Amino acid sequence: MKTGMILLIITLAVLCGTLSPAAEPTVVTAEGKYVMGDLDSKKDAKMLALMEAKRIALEKAGTYVESSTEVKNFSLTKDQINTLAAGVMSVDILKEEWTMSGQNMMATIVIRATIQTANLRNRITAMHDEEKTLDDSGEIRKQLAALQKELADLKAAQTAASEGKAAAPDSKGKHDVIVTKMSALDRLEEGNKALEAGQWDQALAAFGDAIALNASLADAHAGQASVFLQTSRNAEAMQKIDQALKLDPRSARNYAIKAQILRSQGKSDQALPLLNRAIELKPQSAKLYAQRAGIFFTLKRREAAIEDLTRSCNLGNPKACERISNFKRALGNKTGGR
Repeated sequence: MKTGMILLIITLAVLCGTLSPAAEPTVVTAEGKYVMGDLDSKKDAKMLALMEAKRIALEKAGTYVESSTEVKNFSLTKDQINTLAAGVMSVDILKEEWTMSGQNMMATIVIRATIQTANLRNRITAMHDEEKTLDDSGEIRKQLAALQKELADLKAAQTAASEGKAAAPDSKGKHDVIVTKMSALDRLEEGNKALEAGQWDQALAAFGDAIALNASLADAHAGQASVFLQTSRNAEAMQKIDQALKLDPRSARNYAIKAQILRSQGKSDQALPLLNRAIELKPQSAKLYAQRAGIFFTLKRREAAIEDLTRSCNLGNPKACERISNFKRALGNKTGGR
């Protein structure tokens, strides 16, 4: 049987017109096809066809979102636009079909992606405030692209083997590891999306699936810690963030999450060195300076808090600028009242 190859046959149709004043949802359909090879299972083929359909749908959603008036008013990179598009896009499977392509089976997945463009301005602001969203989404896409290349290289090696050339050792084992990592990253991305939307149960389930597939995925443990923090389950949050830090001790995000947990427990003095470490790792993060300013205020270190808010403001955090103005206004009122 000939070794399978990915057929990127995509049919995209925008079912709605241009962005209306009411910002009605736009629907895009995408079709992904995957021809099975000797190393693939039907489950693998379905997942890879679905992932390809979602990737192309996201590209179309990004193009649509980029054309909206709200987005044109901001300076966003391509990665930021794709992250924004992913956050406003929901996916439903319309059709799953299995046919023969030559001597091999082929999976066809058709999806419907609904793009909700209402309140894009608020979503853009929230996206900038939550810096990890940008970092995580871009990094996941890079890792998926690298794994797709590994998979393609492995298939090429398997094709060479079928032609009588030397086969790569343990091809099946390597194939399964790559596909499992891709599945885990896909679920991690779904978890991040649910977390951003405040869908706690869905986020926990997606992060749990990612961990079941790849227990060393630090970001999935950190994602669960964030959910537990948001739902006041501090003991579980601390356990999960400690796991994440053990797996990735150089993650500024993980130190910041642990600092949030400690602060929520009234332990700002213990949270401060963690934020200091986070800022060492990511010194250009406006969010981290704003978070540390909050701790300084709690510890009654007003001057240090103002300095951090100023740093955060200078790094592009409008909320920090507003807090400085409000603080100076309040201080001026007190002085004037003497």
